[in-house]
Amino acid sequence: MIFRLLLRGGALGAKFLLVLAITHYLGYDALGFYGVVVAASLIASKFYSVGFSSEINRLISVGRSSRLVVDRVLLLYLAVGVVLSVATVMVYSLFQGIEASATLIVCVALLLLTEHLSFEINSFVFSAQKATWGALLFFIKTGLWALLALGGMMLGWVSDIASVLWLWVAANVLVIVAGYLIVVNVHRGRVTAALTTASVWKAGLPFYLGTGLIALSQYAERFLIIDLEPYASLGKYVYAWSAANTLQALSYAVVAVVGIPVLAKRYQRDQQALTVGQLFVNKWVMRALVVSGGVALMIFLFFNIVLDYVATSVPRPDNAILGVLIFSFALRAVGDIVWGGLIASKNSRVSLASAAICLAVSLPVSYLLIKHYSIYGAAWGNVFSITVQLGVIAVLTRFARVKVTA
Repeated sequence: MIFRLLLRGGALGAKFLLVLAITHYLGYDALGFYGVVVAASLIASKFYSVGFSSEINRLISVGRSSRLVVDRVLLLYLAVGVVLSVATVMVYSLFQGIEASATLIVCVALLLLTEHLSFEINSFVFSAQKATWGALLFFIKTGLWALLALGGMMLGWVSDIASVLWLWVAANVLVIVAGYLIVVNVHRGRVTAALTTASVWKAGLPFYLGTGLIALSQYAERFLIIDLEPYASLGKYVYAWSAANTLQALSYAVVAVVGIPVLAKRYQRDQQALTVGQLFVNKWVMRALVVSGGVALMIFLFFNIVLDYVATSVPRPDNAILGVLIFSFALRAVGDIVWGGLIASKNSRVSLASAAICLAVSLPVSYLLIKHYSIYGAAWGNVFSITVQLGVIAVLTRFARVKVTA
């Protein structure tokens, strides 16, 4: 566990150092473009699975998957990914009117495709209970390439954002190949289960839609910003966002990955959907808040005290924006536990309905906040989004519970 935590912390540190390096060597415009690509890749990693991800991972973890079904799912991922990646890049280029070379356009399309495939195959490795291998592959796809890009910029070998993105693509391809070989080895000798791709898709569809909508509600703000503000403004927002996001990422790595399986075991024992109290008031939520508080303190100390002594030339994020985003990601750390509890108890109706309501309500509010208050408004839009999500989950869970008991 400590080894995996060190790898996760190292990857987060590498990604943040990359943000610093892009800001210093390439400027805020490049960072803004990088931020858009990151948002697009994260959304792609949620939507390209077209409903199979949660169920195929569950089947792999309990030993009921077959290599045939896994291969079919991966081929479907590849086909869907090619179509959606090309369509996404073409539509974005058309409406944003950006000046980009054909090579950069191809690079971004490949990045969206390989990011999803590497994400899914990496999750297969974790589900197959190859945690150490999974952690190593995750470090490669999230941290190693960032360190190489950082070193390349410092040595003058990487001089534009395209070179950074190509390193990312290469890391994804490596993870895809290595991860697939591990998954193939896991299925060697495994008795073929009577599965169909249709049954896997049907079981995982509600959670797929819900997760995708949540991703949209969280990252749509970046696309709203570039519609109203220059790329430099988005770059400043991404800079503060990257620092604050460390809080949620570490909380997930330390608390959620342990707490969510415990909630699943509780459901397995009781066979009842978790109550509002069980979702929101449990030791895992408390631990997430404790971790969030500690990380928040370290973030503020780093930018306001440590950098004054070791790197005065490093730009500081706006403390007001940083503070709002830290508050938002503390709520999102709680949200990880709550959302995991919904999945653990197979509460697909509440998860999908809450995600849809969250997106429908938060998107116009975020637009108005950004229009009137620029990136400071975007930060508060981020808070509003997660607040709506948690509030709706609480109300719907309570309503469903009352309806059942009645």
